[in-house]
Amino acid sequence: MPNTLALWHAEHVNFSRLLTLLDNQLALFHGGKRPDYELMLNIMFYMTHYSDVLHHPKEDLVFAKIRERDQTVAGTVDELASQHALLHKCGQDLVRHLEDIVNDTIASRETVEEVARAYVSTLRNHMRIEESEILPLAHSLLTFEDWKAIHAAVEHIEDPLFGKHPESRYVALHRQIARQAQPAGDD
Repeated sequence: MPNTLALWHAEHVNFSRLLTLLDNQLALFHGGKRPDYELMLNIMFYMTHYSDVLHHPKEDLVFAKIRERDQTVAGTVDELASQHALLHKCGQDLVRHLEDIVNDTIASRETVEEVARAYVSTLRNHMRIEESEILPLAHSLLTFEDWKAIHAAVEHIEDPLFGKHPESRYVALHRQIARQAQPAGDD
């Protein structure tokens, strides 16, 4: 199902946009300035409530099918699957730290930045491997029936940020993404 692979790629592009926004906020944070913690929290809320709930479980099913058909990539798909668990934990930790900051609870700047940078770095590398190695394998190895079974196994959730009707929680984040996409001078 080439549309599924195109959607998978499009989601990676969207996740990269969010990671860039997060990087920009981390640069402010690192420089001792006050980042937009609500924006950071909304990014991570999305990543932990959409990516971790729909995108990664679907990928895990694809990994398993690829592994069945080509044992030479078992190490790569096993590593990527284990990274999903790491990303989930790291994402949840970052959400907790950001919620602490938003709720005026004392949080170590170093810890918050360390967790955030680890999350961004791990996810960027993870997506790079998926794009360069796994998507081409999925295209060549998986059948229509495989894709049908994968879709049936994971409940479809409308993308709450990039879908047709963004949820109210993400309105400010959606605007920020639109501003980021505008060429300079188009304000």
